[in-house]
Amino acid sequence: MAPYLSTSDEEPIDTAALLRVGTIAAVDVGTGLVEVAIGDIRTAPIPFSTGRQGKTRIWSPPSIGEQVLLLCPGGDIAQGIALGAIAQNAFPLAGATLRELIAFDDGAQLSYDPQAHILAFELPAGAAFRIVAKGGVAIDGDVEIAGKLTATGDVVADTISLTDHRHKDVQAGAALSGKPQ
Repeated sequence: MAPYLSTSDEEPIDTAALLRVGTIAAVDVGTGLVEVAIGDIRTAPIPFSTGRQGKTRIWSPPSIGEQVLLLCPGGDIAQGIALGAIAQNAFPLAGATLRELIAFDDGAQLSYDPQAHILAFELPAGAAFRIVAKGGVAIDGDVEIAGKLTATGDVVADTISLTDHRHKDVQAGAALSGKPQ
């Protein structure tokens, strides 16, 4: 017999009905609701938990077929909340190290390795990386670029402008000019 919870003013609740394992059957990103299948039973649209939902918010809706834990307050599936995600054959673990990792369906990855102190973005062929920072971007450290660099504005190196600098000791012909000023 399953254990039951009760208080003096409540009917006993079957604790086995409080938590159930189910599979995401439908996702409505417009409302933030999902439907969960538990065997032959399918919930009405219910909320799913997120990493954060206060002043800082994280949006990462579950995928159809993703296995979740369903919390059913009072044992009522209609009041259910889809919690977390459970690794399974269709959606195995993304990693097997201490490295923090977010893996996307197209192969893109965002990871941080706390042992090597490396934050990495790995994008598949054809993908682009864009930063929009109206206040600017500051990098404190050496930068390596393996590929073409395109700039629409001036490039300044050690206070010398690429577009406005002048050369001294300029001579016509094959001679080299002096250093930029």
